[in-house]
Amino acid sequence: MLQTDKITALYCRLSQKDMQAGESKSIQNQKLILQKYADEHHFFNTRFFVDDGFSGVSFEREGLQAMLHEVEAGNVATVITKDLSRLGRNYLKTGELIEIVFPEYEVRYIAINDGVDTAREDNEFTPLRNWFNEFYARDTSKKIRAVKQAKAQKGERVNGEAPYGYLIDPDNRNHLIPDPETAHVVKQIFAMYVRGDRMCEIQNWLRDNEILTVGELRYRRTGSKRHPRPQLNAWYNWPDKTLYDILTRKEYLGHTITGKTYKVSYKSKKTKKNPEEKRYFFPNTHEPLIDEETFELAQKRIATRQRPTKVDEIDLFSGLLFCGDCGYKMYAVRGAGTLERKHAYTCGNYRNRARNDMLCTTHYIRKSVLKELVLADLQRVTSYVKEHEQEFIETANECSAKAVQKTLTQQRKELDKAQNRINELNILFRKLYEDNALGKLSDEQFAFLTSGYDEEKKTLTRRIAELSQEIDNATERSADVKRFVALVRKYTAITELTYENVHEFIDRILIHELDKETNTRKIEIFYSFVGRVDTGDKPTESISYFRQIGADVKSYAI
Repeated sequence: MLQTDKITALYCRLSQKDMQAGESKSIQNQKLILQKYADEHHFFNTRFFVDDGFSGVSFEREGLQAMLHEVEAGNVATVITKDLSRLGRNYLKTGELIEIVFPEYEVRYIAINDGVDTAREDNEFTPLRNWFNEFYARDTSKKIRAVKQAKAQKGERVNGEAPYGYLIDPDNRNHLIPDPETAHVVKQIFAMYVRGDRMCEIQNWLRDNEILTVGELRYRRTGSKRHPRPQLNAWYNWPDKTLYDILTRKEYLGHTITGKTYKVSYKSKKTKKNPEEKRYFFPNTHEPLIDEETFELAQKRIATRQRPTKVDEIDLFSGLLFCGDCGYKMYAVRGAGTLERKHAYTCGNYRNRARNDMLCTTHYIRKSVLKELVLADLQRVTSYVKEHEQEFIETANECSAKAVQKTLTQQRKELDKAQNRINELNILFRKLYEDNALGKLSDEQFAFLTSGYDEEKKTLTRRIAELSQEIDNATERSADVKRFVALVRKYTAITELTYENVHEFIDRILIHELDKETNTRKIEIFYSFVGRVDTGDKPTESISYFRQIGADVKSYAI
C-alpha cells in the first residue's frame, strides 16, 4: 500500500469524568478539531476511531483496539489525537505506543494541543506529559474511591444497580422496592432449592417459563452490556453461578450491604470481594422477599452442597451425618442395583483408612433403617411439642446451655487433637525432607512416604476448618426455642421424610458404632435451634437384620 493510500486515523475518547466537563471535551468537539487540523495540514483519507465513555487508564477499548488492528496491518500512516490524554492515561502503555509500536509500523503520531509530533525530534517532554496524565488519573481515582466509601458507610447505594428481584425507588435511589416482574422468580428459586430440587431442575423451570437471564433482562431494560448478554438461543439458560449468587444475597431479607467489593488498582477494572468484616451492614432497609427460615435453610444446603449421585439425586441426609466416635462425615455407599435397601452410610475416616493412620471403624448403617428411625423420632418430638408446648419451652431453655457447653468441650478436644497431629506431621515432613536432601532417602522413597502423610494433612486441615466454624457458630448461637415451636406449627403432620423437612428440623445426626455384645447401636439426633430433645418416652427404636453378625440389630435414637 502506497503511503498516500494509507489511513489518517483520527482518534477520539471521552470518559465518564470528561462528560461532566461539558462540550469542550465532547466527542463532537474532538471530531471538529481533528478534522479541521487534518484538512489544514493536508492529511487525507481520514477515518475516525471513537471510544465514548471509556477511561484512559484501560487500553481495552473497542475504538483503540480497532485502530491498533489497522496499524498492525500496515494500513495507517498517521494517528492524530486532540491531546496525549485522549490516547491514554497510563504512561507506560502510552509511552509504549508512541515510542515502540508506532515507530515499528512507521506511523506518525500527533497530539495537537500538546505540540507532540513524532516527525520532529523535539519531543523530549512527551514522557513527562504522559506521567502527569497518569498522575491525574490516579488522583481522580483516589477522590472517587473516597466518595464511594463515604457513601457506603452511610448505607447509600454506589453501584447504581438493584439486585435481581428489586427496582430502585424512583423517589429515593437508596431505597429498593420489589420488582413486580421478577420478585416472584426469586421466591420460586428459593422455594425449589430448600425443598431439595437440583440446580438443573430450577434451571429447567426457568427455561420452561421463559424467564430471561439477569444479563438479558438488564440489556432489554437499559441497553447496558455490563453483564454479558447471552446468545439468542440462551436467553433463558441461567448459569449455576447466577443462581448461587441469588441464593446467598442477604438483600432478599430486607437488609442493605455495602462495600462488598473493591478494585485491585485504578489501572484495572477487576474487582475482588471484601471480607465480611470490611462490609457495611444496615438491617431492615426495604421490603424482604424471603423470610429468615427459608434463607437459613438455603445457606445450610449450600454449605453442605454435594454433587448428585449416580442416579441423579441429592441424598436425603446430605451434610447431616457424622461419625459419633471420630467426628468425621459419613459417606453414602451403594450396593449393586438401585434398590434403596442396598444404600448405606459409612465413616469417611474409615473409608480413607488406606491413606492415613487415623483409624476408625465402619459405623455402617443402612439408609432404610436410618430413614425409619429419623421419621419415627421426628414424629415423637413434633407430637410432644404440640401437646406440651409450654413445658417443652421451659425444659428446652434450661437444657440448652448445658448441651451447648458439652458440645463445645468435645469439639475443642477434637480440635486440639487434630492440631497436635498437624504439628507432628510438620515435624515428620521436615525430617523426611532433610533425609532426602542429604541423600539418605531417594526421591522415590521420599514421594512414597510423604504421599500418605500429605493426604492425611489435607484431611486434618479440612476438619480443623470445620471444627473452628462449628465452635464459632456454637458460641454465637443460643437456643431459639420459639423458632423451633414455630417450625413445628408449620406442619399438621409429618408422614414421610423430604429433603425440606429433614433439613429444616435436623441440625446433625451422630452415628455410633455397633456394640456387638448387645447388638445395639446409638443414634444421636440434634434438632435445629434446640439440640437433643428428651420427651421422657422410651428411645425411638428400629430393628434390622445385620448380615455381618447374623443377628437382629437394634438401633435407637436419643
